[in-house]
Amino acid sequence: MKRKSWIICLPLVFLICVASFEVAYGDLYWESVTVTKGMPQGLPEGLPPGMSEQLSDQFNKTETSKNYLASSASRTDTSDGIMIINYDTMTLYSLNPADKTYTKIDMKSMMDNNVGEMMEGMMKDMKITPTNETKEIAGYTCRKCNVSMMGATTEYWTSKDIPAYKEFEKLAKKMEKLVEKNPGLKKMNAAAMSREMDGFPVQTVINVMGMTTTTTLKTIEKRNLSKELFEIPKDYKLVEHPMPY
Repeated sequence: MKRKSWIICLPLVFLICVASFEVAYGDLYWESVTVTKGMPQGLPEGLPPGMSEQLSDQFNKTETSKNYLASSASRTDTSDGIMIINYDTMTLYSLNPADKTYTKIDMKSMMDNNVGEMMEGMMKDMKITPTNETKEIAGYTCRKCNVSMMGATTEYWTSKDIPAYKEFEKLAKKMEKLVEKNPGLKKMNAAAMSREMDGFPVQTVINVMGMTTTTTLKTIEKRNLSKELFEIPKDYKLVEHPMPY
């Protein structure tokens, strides 16, 4: 699995929380399609023959993610691996099916140290700006909301037409209680963010460093999910996270 820097990935984790805590208070499954286009800025000139094409194939791709949500945990499966978040313990697990290993991060403890101050600094300028622009995406009437953070702006197209959206308030209140116990996490209150965006993110568009990443909801449905989906398989081995905190 591609082990990305958790400092880069953590804001994404809380954006995933936003999506998760806007749906029914129960078991839910949805799939999203992510299309990435462009080439990163700052690449050296005069790349060896064939490398430019290889990089283009690596950065320009289409992937499907599978998402599972229960009342106290969520799981996201991508080509990079599996991410599980236990909201009762605020623990993040990153699983690598290729070699059956996993890492874990205690988000509460992390936010209690200098890392929490770092993340707070990264997100203190985050601004959520709803707009009146609307369009239909994946069969839902969506409204555009701009979220700016760390010099980049993400388009969120959200809708209240998602099945069981009214149950969102139950999850939002639960999330708020969790984050209020930790000053660092409170700065990244996913429930408050989702209320400001006023809907489930049906589509997100991120433009950064010459690349455009568009994630669109493909399907969403209620399911009875097994608890095993949110547990670490017994044959997986815990390994040290590549970037300790």
